[in-house]
Amino acid sequence: PTFVGSLNRSQAHVRDTLSKHDLLILLGSDQLRMSVYSETEPLPEGMPVIQLGMRDWELAKNFACEMAIKSDVRETLRVLTPLLLDSQSENDREAVAKRLAKISGDNWSVRRSSFMADVESRHPGELMDPAFLMKRIVEACTPETVVVDEGLTSTQSLLKMLPFSDPSGYFGLASGGIGFAMAGAVGIQLAQPDRPTVAVVGDGSAMYSIQSLWTAANLDIPLTYVICNNASYHIIKQRLKAFHGVEDYIGMDFNNPPLDFAGMAKSMGVTAHRIDRADDVAPALAEATRSGKPRLLDVRVSDSFM
Repeated sequence: PTFVGSLNRSQAHVRDTLSKHDLLILLGSDQLRMSVYSETEPLPEGMPVIQLGMRDWELAKNFACEMAIKSDVRETLRVLTPLLLDSQSENDREAVAKRLAKISGDNWSVRRSSFMADVESRHPGELMDPAFLMKRIVEACTPETVVVDEGLTSTQSLLKMLPFSDPSGYFGLASGGIGFAMAGAVGIQLAQPDRPTVAVVGDGSAMYSIQSLWTAANLDIPLTYVICNNASYHIIKQRLKAFHGVEDYIGMDFNNPPLDFAGMAKSMGVTAHRIDRADDVAPALAEATRSGKPRLLDVRVSDSFM
């Protein structure tokens, strides 16, 4: 009920989000790992930091801490939580209740419902809005489904809609490197053999290890690849325009000749379909995830900047 969403890797966004608060507590996480350089610091000036975790390298790595403790998170919180609750005065408890009530009206679940309704109301144009595709993927997932995310620009809306049901149900990028998901999804599914896996991968990222399709077919595992096909290295285009005002994109388009992911998948033994119409996404996902077999959906999405 107190979860309000994830921090992204934009310094300005993180600073704006944190500036509403007076203390940052990091439990087992890194210290605000960003993707690319910015003159804006993600941590508001003067904000104290308390960090708790087992990784020495991450303790006070990027920002100084008021307190940094190397210890097991679960065991420490098991002892610390009742001590904090016992130390509260009646006024403290009333203040907490008011804050919890306020958050409950604008937490992640509330925002999710509003966002999904907005996405559904948009009529997919000639090329599909990636958010519409993400909504269909979320709707096709069961609590047992494992989602592997390397869609970069296409999956920017995914975590606004995908609920976290357990610690092993979602895997994404730690920072800015790309190319892990095609092969990584195979390993992730093998590590949880009783769970179906859906890997959402950008077309540029997919080309780093496309031969993973053969491995998925060879192992005959329940793994569905959804290729977000915008026929380009969209993340590089986006950053060139945002950081340098450049719109002369050299070597970033896959249109001469176009990449045929369905054809590549079939050549390596994976049943695949090309999808151009929004109405075809839901039934194709349902069939793929129910099959218990390796599948690939090559979905054409918009290349526009949002």
